[in-house]
Amino acid sequence: MEKYYKNNEILDGNLEGSLVMMDIQKGKYFSLNPVGKRIWEMIEQPKSFDEIINLLQAEFEVTPEQCSSEVIEFLAKMEKSGIVKKG
Repeated sequence: MEKYYKNNEILDGNLEGSLVMMDIQKGKYFSLNPVGKRIWEMIEQPKSFDEIINLLQAEFEVTPEQCSSEVIEFLAKMEKSGIVKKG
């Protein structure tokens, strides 16, 4: 089962309630909303897609369908940007 995990080369920090991240090698800056920030925190230790979905549904009021579709989109963008890795 594949798991998602942080790219440890990404620097991150809190700024006015949002999580900001910097890819030093690419010179790119990213900002995450509270749900994105929570996913980032979750994958400090590698997590499967199902583990992420289950944790989010326990913490936020969201339908299973909405949660799945939004997390798929988020993780795909983060993986494409090199912020999140899968393996």
